[in-house]
Amino acid sequence: MADQDPAGISPLQQMVASGTGAVVTSLFMTPLDVVKVRLQSQRPSMASELMPSSRLWSLSYTKWKCLLYCNGVLEPLYLCPNGARCATWFQDPTRFTGTMDAFVKIVRHEGTRTLWSGLPATLVMTVPATAIYFTAYDQLKAFLCGRALTSDLYAPMVAGALAR
Repeated sequence: MADQDPAGISPLQQMVASGTGAVVTSLFMTPLDVVKVRLQSQRPSMASELMPSSRLWSLSYTKWKCLLYCNGVLEPLYLCPNGARCATWFQDPTRFTGTMDAFVKIVRHEGTRTLWSGLPATLVMTVPATAIYFTAYDQLKAFLCGRALTSDLYAPMVAGALAR
């Protein structure tokens, strides 16, 4: 492949540009993804009407107090010795009514940094993949068009398929 495509951009410049684009996209999209996951993970409103208002149940035994929290995904069981109040650390999760409501409640109760939880994993996954894909796509498209191996109409499709 050529060291530089006809537009005068080197593969290194293409990798930096596409990697920067992946970082900027991740910075803007991660908060939306956090809110989306929180909205999807809460129980539907009908299920909350069928259940008691609190999803926290406590059963007392002679020496142990049992705390069961039901969040729809996991049902952890906590045993507290000597009937100690182990429920004081736990706060029932807030119910979200919409996207903006979720943004406001997450920031208010958990802090602004929570909106970017998961960002490092997203960056580790998307930046290399995006940089490699777009650089390979541009280089393959320039190679295919330059060698007249395919028509200019099919070169982007072939380059995209090969780059993936």
